[in-house]
Amino acid sequence: MTIYVTEQFENVATNNTLVNGDVEFTLTSGFSRNPVVLPATISLQNDRYTLLNVDFGVEFKDEHKNGIYYYTISNLTTVFEKGYCKIVTEPGGQNGAVAYNSGVETEERESIVYYRPNY
Repeated sequence: MTIYVTEQFENVATNNTLVNGDVEFTLTSGFSRNPVVLPATISLQNDRYTLLNVDFGVEFKDEHKNGIYYYTISNLTTVFEKGYCKIVTEPGGQNGAVAYNSGVETEERESIVYYRPNY
């Protein structure tokens, strides 16, 4: 599953129709292994799927959170679904990279190389 986080609230669909109660959407990074518990509400539920409205918070979309996460959909007593998801934030956040420009006009110039094989 791929989740594009561009707003504070994003919809996440699950094929499990037994989701009920106070739902929590938990993201765990494979790198830090620190679970991030996000509150979710059921916005639509029918015979085929359940649509959750997950609150990612105001700052989540502006942070550098792109990656693969282990997710869990659960309430206080029952785990409804587990798996992997890809999180994509809109700007991607800051990673500290600084563009380097030496100021030399010929920095990108390519040279011509002549090759003559020796037989």
